[in-house]
Amino acid sequence: MKTTKLILASLFASIAFTSCSNDDSEKEQAVPAIDKIELGLGNSETATIGQDFHFNAEVTASDKIENVQVKIVQKSTETYSKPWSHEITWTQYAGAKNATVHKHFDIPEDAVEGKYDFIIIINDQNGSKLEVKKNLTIIKQKI
Repeated sequence: MKTTKLILASLFASIAFTSCSNDDSEKEQAVPAIDKIELGLGNSETATIGQDFHFNAEVTASDKIENVQVKIVQKSTETYSKPWSHEITWTQYAGAKNATVHKHFDIPEDAVEGKYDFIIIINDQNGSKLEVKKNLTIIKQKI
């Protein structure tokens, strides 16, 4: 009888210790989301050197926003007259769960005409990150 109780106790203990884990470190970490992206006047995905550029996006964090970044980088498949890139980081959305990022900024005078990757990066306070790549064409101002 003692042997049967010992076997049952051992079986119960092994089941208890091998059950499913609810450990947060094993859960897949959620990433931020972005929607309703607008690039350029009338969402034309075109920017003019030396002029105002319109950017709008709806951002939702998985936890809370750390910051929002945009990078304009040359495409590896294109040829340019010189190297050029541009980067902006906005921290005023830190701590918010969601935000409408509506920004206007000038395309610098030293920008180079061509086709670019416009990369939007949402950094979350929990360490997760979302990167979205869109196309952008930079042109010279028409006279």
